[in-house]
Amino acid sequence: MLSVGFYVWWLCVNSCLFLAEFCFIQNFTKVRAKKFMVPYVLLSDLLTLWVMYDQSGGVLRLLLHTGIIVCFTRFVLKLKWVAAVAPTLIILTLFTFMEGFQTVLMRWLSEQTMEKRMGIVLQMLISGMLVLMLAAILRYVSKKYGDTGQQRISSYLYTLLLPCIFIVWVIRSGLGLDMWMNSEAMGNRFFEEQSVLWAVAWLLGTCVIFFIILKLVHKIIVLSIQEREQKSLEDQVKKQRIYLAEAEKRNEHYRRFQHDIDNHFLVLTGLFREKKYDEAREYFEHLHDVSDRLLIGIKTGNPAADILLNEKIGFAKSNGIQVKYDVNLPSDCVVENMDLCIILANALDNAIQACMKENRQPEISLIVRKRYHFLVIEIENTNLKHGKPEYGTGLKNIKHTVEKYEGTMEIESGGGTFRLTVLLCMKPFAKGE
Repeated sequence: MLSVGFYVWWLCVNSCLFLAEFCFIQNFTKVRAKKFMVPYVLLSDLLTLWVMYDQSGGVLRLLLHTGIIVCFTRFVLKLKWVAAVAPTLIILTLFTFMEGFQTVLMRWLSEQTMEKRMGIVLQMLISGMLVLMLAAILRYVSKKYGDTGQQRISSYLYTLLLPCIFIVWVIRSGLGLDMWMNSEAMGNRFFEEQSVLWAVAWLLGTCVIFFIILKLVHKIIVLSIQEREQKSLEDQVKKQRIYLAEAEKRNEHYRRFQHDIDNHFLVLTGLFREKKYDEAREYFEHLHDVSDRLLIGIKTGNPAADILLNEKIGFAKSNGIQVKYDVNLPSDCVVENMDLCIILANALDNAIQACMKENRQPEISLIVRKRYHFLVIEIENTNLKHGKPEYGTGLKNIKHTVEKYEGTMEIESGGGTFRLTVLLCMKPFAKGE
């Protein structure tokens, strides 16, 4: 029977391991639940203590460990079953690697001639070093690949890690690595020293496969995200072209109306001269309807921006969102209509979506003005969510457009508001320069 000190040490080491697991799950899923950290570690420690006392098999330990991780991500973090697959598989694969190396080293250690006390000390040091290595790897994986961990496709791609777990278990069972705990089996000298080297080589090779799979999965997910964003950008470009086509059509109708306005006045004058007041009133009402259809509530000096803003602001107001705007586009604005519409459309769509989630007094403020050789666009909306703002597809499209004009994009979040400030440099793009 192991000494009490060894049990205490083993529990402390495993507590550090489970704490590292907890932090990995939080970082990988982007869900914060610090208040559940102590219960998670204590429950995992109880499992470890029971396994040590009962001398349970490795498969049972793996299943119980899987159950704790899955139940925690599903019922505590409120993630979907599918979303719990990726972090669970990564933890279990690395945990299996750690146990694999541990069984190899312990088997080798058990065949060495040394005092019992020295053997226990070496076991403690080996287990501690392996736990520290696993904690460091979990931290590295969460930082390197956590940004794609919650993509839907990742839950399916990370199942590619299952063969790594299978390979480790085949190595352990095929070479009899777990027999170091069985004194009778040890007496048979079943395990040769050369097998230790082969086992280490196989385990290291499996680790290499693990990291290759991680990198490939991450690359596939990134390409999938980029393809989706490219499709979204193409859809937005199509919409901006529609705005431009509508603006050109409206301008054509307006020019025709202006050209014919004198003729309309002549007709009205003739009707009044002949005292045909009813016909004159009917003609005037028809003329008024035509002019109303041509006029837009928002006048910025840019027909495409007028149509876009009229649609977006009208949609926001119809959803109970108060909109304040002060838009003054300079006559010498060199920002292309397509680029201007992309910035305004994405920014307003994000602001409207955020405000529609608010339960009290949602409000959007839009300011567009020229300052020296820069065009400044400021959009602010109420936002009760806290934390660091994330770059969605809309903001990435804005950033891509801003870079074209050597400008900057700044995001501020706090005090119940979200503010996006875009600065576009117009001077280098001015005609003749």
